[in-house]
Amino acid sequence: MIHEIARLVESATGAAEDARIEAGLLDGMPTEPAAYVSWLKALAKQHRVYKHPYYTDFISNHADSEDLRRYMIQESVIDARFDDLLALMQVGTDGAAKLEIAANYWDEMGNGRPDEVHTTLFRRIFEVFDVREEEVADQLTGTALLSGNLAVMLSRYRCRYAEAVGYLGMTEWLVPDRFVCVVRAWERLGLPEVGITYHRLHITVDSQHAAGWFHNVVKPAATSEAMRIGIARGTLWRLNSSARYLDERFAETGARWADGSRR
Repeated sequence: MIHEIARLVESATGAAEDARIEAGLLDGMPTEPAAYVSWLKALAKQHRVYKHPYYTDFISNHADSEDLRRYMIQESVIDARFDDLLALMQVGTDGAAKLEIAANYWDEMGNGRPDEVHTTLFRRIFEVFDVREEEVADQLTGTALLSGNLAVMLSRYRCRYAEAVGYLGMTEWLVPDRFVCVVRAWERLGLPEVGITYHRLHITVDSQHAAGWFHNVVKPAATSEAMRIGIARGTLWRLNSSARYLDERFAETGARWADGSRR
């Protein structure tokens, strides 16, 4: 019974995300793999979530320590467990795609060095802010939970592999620009260096992984029409859910700075 309810919720969630995809947006997508990859990137750059003001203005220029603390709690739904998502989605893959996902996973695991495992690095942020586990459960917003739950849902089912490719690939592609803003805020506030290692690392690492993901995972899969459609859906699920999440974050905290001062 529980599994049936879960499947109903997952099905309804997927249908709701599909309903938010603008009509006709997927029409005329390129069939040639390289052109398809370029089209996906252009789709993201044209989306309102790209260079969202929550990052480019609020986080960069105005966020205080408490703002960053709450932001990190919300981000934990994906950042703190990206290794698990990769482990789940690689099941059943082979060739260049499996090797790319494996390389990505191994980086998440600190390349075998326990102190550099990315979940450990992220945990240091919580130590800086003295975030307790019970706080995470109490303060997570619905839009943050949805972003994390979508990632888990897509990664755990082989039938959702194409959507997972789009969702996780776009997550990594967006990270470097966003984390530059986070590092800028961290340095502006003079917070302990130990807490920003995770974000500094991902500015470089995720640029490399995003490039490898598009070349070794997306491009080979794009020879299939079904894969092209699924990857595009997953990409838009990520862009749209991220936009709602950042809109919520900006409405809660960023609007205080809209005129350059707290209100």
